Amino acid sequence: MAADHDQVAEDFLNQIRVGHLPFGITTKEVAVFFERYGKIEKLFIKRRISRDSSVFLTHPYVFIVFEKSDSVDQVMTARPFFIDDCELFVRRCLPRTKKYPYEAFITVEKILLHTVSERDDEILPDEKSIFDYLSLTGGKIKYSERLDNKTVLVQFDDYDPVDICCLSRPHFINNQLVEIEKCSDEDQVRLQIEFQKKSQSISTAELSSTQITPEMDCQATYTVSPVPTLSIDDQITQIRLTHSDITNNLERQHEQLVASLSSEWEQTAKERIRLQRLTLDYKQEQERLAKENRKWQKLFSDSLLEKPQVQNEGETKLQEACRTTTIATEKYNELIKNTR
Repeated sequence: MAADHDQVAEDFLNQIRVGHLPFGITTKEVAVFFERYGKIEKLFIKRRISRDSSVFLTHPYVFIVFEKSDSVDQVMTARPFFIDDCELFVRRCLPRTKKYPYEAFITVEKILLHTVSERDDEILPDEKSIFDYLSLTGGKIKYSERLDNKTVLVQFDDYDPVDICCLSRPHFINNQLVEIEKCSDEDQVRLQIEFQKKSQSISTAELSSTQITPEMDCQATYTVSPVPTLSIDDQITQIRLTHSDITNNLERQHEQLVASLSSEWEQTAKERIRLQRLTLDYKQEQERLAKENRKWQKLFSDSLLEKPQVQNEGETKLQEACRTTTIATEKYNELIKNTR
């Protein structure tokens, strides 16, 4: 993605990503499988871990661009798909933006709805309005919770409604602009909201305890900063919570990445061993066939050399047989004459 602009959601409405494909599948086979849902304009299959890598993916994936976005809706409705005992993982393609750079790479069933404005008097619409609006995605809501007046957590029964929300920005509920984003770490969101509530309560307590002493000059003007001021202990607590959240999140992501790469590498190693054995078997079979071919070529050449000699021997034997027959006939005739 270029650093100076965001990808446009409208360019991705007719695109899907299909993962967990069989190892040896071809582009034509994928096209034949999905063209029943609409005309395919482009299809790109990725078989290697990276462009310059020599390691093949055990389960390649493919990007499909349909002529119409309705084809994507039909594909997502027709899930699940199976090819050669492999259950395909199909999802919509999402744009990469500066605000949500990693949204296109994560798949979740939860979303966060929150107000765009930071004004204290602005709150989210009621649950019924939110549910009515989210029902347009076609998904079923399993769980919802209002974390505070500005944040609502919603969990669907599938990941596709979440991707539909991401592709349908901006969102207006009861004429109010509402931001919707994927929720990949619910615990971290809850910690942040709890800390914000604690900060607000501390700020309120400090403001209520502020008094003007009678010794102060009545003409002097005192103002209270609108920005909440935290004590050193609270600031340290905030830094520790933030650091702990970031560390835990990175550790979880690292563990997931290591586990995923280890599993992928193990499958790749097994597949490589299998291919090496097949290659060795094919090489031995090729050598055997080449040896047998040379044997038959030699027999054929020898038969061509022996053919004139065999023909001459046959003609000689035939002439001798004719002479023997002639002599026997003459003797037979003489015997007949002598008998008379």
